[in-house]
Amino acid sequence: MTRGFIDDRVFTVLGKALDAYALRHRAAAANIANANTPGYKRSYVPFEDELVRVLEEGGEEEIARLRPKATRDLLTQAREDGNNVDMEQEVAEMAKNQLRYQAASAVLKTRFAMYRHVISEGKR
Repeated sequence: MTRGFIDDRVFTVLGKALDAYALRHRAAAANIANANTPGYKRSYVPFEDELVRVLEEGGEEEIARLRPKATRDLLTQAREDGNNVDMEQEVAEMAKNQLRYQAASAVLKTRFAMYRHVISEGKR
């Protein structure tokens, strides 16, 4: 059975990654916004380990069902006010996340360009 290019595993994985990176950015922004809120617990998005597990063990259906989720960090040492946001860590995570988002976007753009080239050459 032939799969369409939209069903391409690379597109699916890149789409999930972009979703995770967008969610991770929102979580880091919320953490930064609440850095001085007493009792606030930071959020993070553990995506890469779950993606690797699904890619190694799961089939196409499990990949399609993969949904990045924000998780509260209840293990990191909190300050006296109960807040566990570390501004330096959050800014560094945002920078790393931005690079990941840009890289995934670039790969996706290149992939679309390849398909566009194949389609346009096929018309000749």
